[in-house]
Amino acid sequence: MSKILIVADDLTGANANGSLLANKGFSAATCLDREQWNAGYFSEFDAVTLNTDSRLLPPREAGQRVYDGYRLLLEHAAPAVIAKRIDSTLRGNIGAELDAALQAVDDCPLSSEPALAVVVPSFPASDRLAVGGYLLVNGIPLEKSPIARDPIRPITTSRFVDIVKQQSAHKVGYIPLDTVLEGPGVVRSMVAELKNANVRIICCDAATNDDIAVIARALDALPYPVIAVDPGPFTAAMADVRVPVKARHELEDNILAVVGSVTGLIQRQLEALRLSRNCVMPKVDCRALVNPATRDKAISDVVARVSAAVGTADVYGVCTAERPEDTLSLDELAAENGIPKHIVSERINTGLAEIGEALLELDALHIGGIYTSGGEVTVAMARRLNASGFAVRDEILPLAVYGRLIGGKYPNFPMVTKGGFVGDNSSIVECVNYLFTKISSQTKPAED
Repeated sequence: MSKILIVADDLTGANANGSLLANKGFSAATCLDREQWNAGYFSEFDAVTLNTDSRLLPPREAGQRVYDGYRLLLEHAAPAVIAKRIDSTLRGNIGAELDAALQAVDDCPLSSEPALAVVVPSFPASDRLAVGGYLLVNGIPLEKSPIARDPIRPITTSRFVDIVKQQSAHKVGYIPLDTVLEGPGVVRSMVAELKNANVRIICCDAATNDDIAVIARALDALPYPVIAVDPGPFTAAMADVRVPVKARHELEDNILAVVGSVTGLIQRQLEALRLSRNCVMPKVDCRALVNPATRDKAISDVVARVSAAVGTADVYGVCTAERPEDTLSLDELAAENGIPKHIVSERINTGLAEIGEALLELDALHIGGIYTSGGEVTVAMARRLNASGFAVRDEILPLAVYGRLIGGKYPNFPMVTKGGFVGDNSSIVECVNYLFTKISSQTKPAED
C-alpha cells in the first residue's frame, strides 16, 4: 500500500514531486488522471501522485477534480503523508484546491478531528524562498518576476499568505521565519495555538532546506491529518520524518570504475575524474597480479581498501596506474615470470575483473552501473560476470558507448565502456556523468 499520496494540478509538477521522492529511495509513480487509475497497479509504489490537470480550470471545477482525486486515493489507504502539490510560483487555483483537499480528507475516516493544511512554498534548490510572508523568485519578489505576467492568471502580490487568504474560504494562519528558526518545539506549539483558534490553513516561511525539515519535524505524530502543501521539498521532508528508512528502497546510484589502460592520457583523465567526483580507486599492484603466488593478496588488498571507504564516494573501483612511473613494461613482466606477453596481459585484466566482481557484490557500495576503460578489460569484466553480450543503447563520444549487459549474473546492468586511447582529458568525466544520469534514481527493494 502506498505510503505517500499526492494530488498535483499538472503533470510536470507531479513528476517533479516523484523525482524528489525517488531520490530519497521511494518508488514513485504518477497517474495521468482519474480515468487511468488502477489501484492494483499504483498501490505497488511507495509514493503515488495523481494529476488533476486543473491549474487552468475555473476554481469550482478545479476544486471538484481535487476533491474527487483525494477521495479516490484515500478510499482504501491511510498513508503516512498526504500532500497537495502547488506551483512553485503560486499559479493556479491554490485556495479552491486547498479547500477541496481539506473537505476530502475530512470526509474520509482518517481521524475524528479535522485536517490541517500546512503551506510551505519554498523550493531552495530552485531559488524560491518564503521570507516575511513573501515569496522571492531568484532573489526578487514574485510580483516583479517574469512569471507575474502570466497571461491567464497574472500575479499581483508577492505575499503568499495573502494569495491563500484571498482564494480560500478557510481561516489562514502564518508562522514567520524567526519562529521556524527557534526549532520544531516552538513551531509545534504555534501550530497547536493556531489550530485551537480554528485555523485550517497555516502558511510558513522557510529560507533553507533545514528550515523545511524543522517544520516537518514539528508536525510529526500529530493526532489529526496534515496535508503538506508545497512544490515538492516539504512533501519530501515529511516523508523523511514519517516513513521509516527501513521501509524505503535503497538507491543503487554509485558507479564502479575498472580502468586498465596505462597511457598518459588515461592518467590525465583519471585526475580530471578525481577533481570532478568523490572517488575511491586504489591502484592495484600489476606485478603482484601476474605472479600466482601474490595474486590473491593483491586482489584482496584493493577490495579491503575500497571496503574501508564505504559511504565516502560515488565512484568506487580500481586502476592500474596513477602516475607515469606506475607504468610497467609487459616485456619486463613477461621475462620476470617466464610467460608470453599475452598471458601477462590476460592475468592483469582478469585480476581487474575479479576485483570488479568483488566490489559489485559489496551491497554497501550501492553500485548501479559499471564504467570500464580498455577493450580487454571490458571483455574480461563481462566474462567474469558470465554475460553473453552487450546491448548497445547510445554513443557518448566516438568509441565510447552506453549499453546493458546481456544475461549472466547481472542481466540488464547499465554499463559504459571506452577505449583506452580515446578522447581528451575530460572524456572519462563525460562518460561517468552520462552513466550517472542513467542510474540517478535506480533502486533495489528494501528488505522486509
